[in-house]
Amino acid sequence: MKTVLITGATGSVCMNLTELLLKKGQRVVMYARHPLSTEDEQELRQLPGELIFEKGDVLDVEVLDAAVKKYGVTCIYHGAAMTPNADIERQQGKRILEVNVLGVVNALDIAQKNNISRFIYMGSVSGYGNTCFEGKPLIEGVSVAKPNSLYELSKFTAERVVIRYRQLFAMKAYVARIGDVFGPWEHYTGVRPFMSFPYQTTAYAMEGKQIHLPRPCRQDWVYSRDIAESLYALMEAPNLKYDVYPLCSGYIWPLTDWCDLLKKKYPCFDYDIADKPENATIRVNQTVDNAPMSTERLVEDTGYVPKYDLEKAFKDYMDWLE
Repeated sequence: MKTVLITGATGSVCMNLTELLLKKGQRVVMYARHPLSTEDEQELRQLPGELIFEKGDVLDVEVLDAAVKKYGVTCIYHGAAMTPNADIERQQGKRILEVNVLGVVNALDIAQKNNISRFIYMGSVSGYGNTCFEGKPLIEGVSVAKPNSLYELSKFTAERVVIRYRQLFAMKAYVARIGDVFGPWEHYTGVRPFMSFPYQTTAYAMEGKQIHLPRPCRQDWVYSRDIAESLYALMEAPNLKYDVYPLCSGYIWPLTDWCDLLKKKYPCFDYDIADKPENATIRVNQTVDNAPMSTERLVEDTGYVPKYDLEKAFKDYMDWLE
């Protein structure tokens, strides 16, 4: 049985991944600064695999290394990161770069010294920076990244560090570039100021409120269960030819379609488009939608095809919430 360590394990994507791995009967070491809630831990411990929680920071090399050795970790998913807005950038610039870049270096060093069989870094579409907003599909190896914010710069830098370590040490280390994700386990962690648009609109719908969207928000939304399955597929695939694998859905739909489904389920809910972006009800971190990525590399090397389109994602999310 594999022993998989996940850093930043209490974040929403990592929670989906943990749930999936436990369902498959694997041994999962959740490594994070803050413990699970009692309810979340009870739910996860009902699954077939073995759950272990280790409290620690990715900047504490000794603690992370000790956890890898103690449990005989064979694979690592690195998900620990800060996702700041401009205010947090002004206040914690050094901390952002330390966590998002040095934290990756620490994890890679430990993986290399402990002969970890495979290392998957959870990158972000944000690494493309302003290229995301040029209206053209994002093609890895073709689209030129133009990162600007500290988050974009740090995620792009971390991706290149992973690729360099792969070259230097012949490590099986890969970048999973995650798109605009939403779905089960999403919650406020203190390192991400903005929840996803589907999360925010669903919360208002459950309260029966009327909201103002900043724009139709038409983009390549990807469901968190598809991300978990994609990450698992990258860990299990016998041969991976590329350094970077975009993880997206291939399903492009506007947030207004999501809101229409919410209206059917919650009759007291309603929405419209704000007359000015600043009058929008939901909180936004950018004024333009991200361009879509491609699933081509993922499908080619793993065979996994994302399955959660708008309707399937909505049904599963509502079932999970209930």
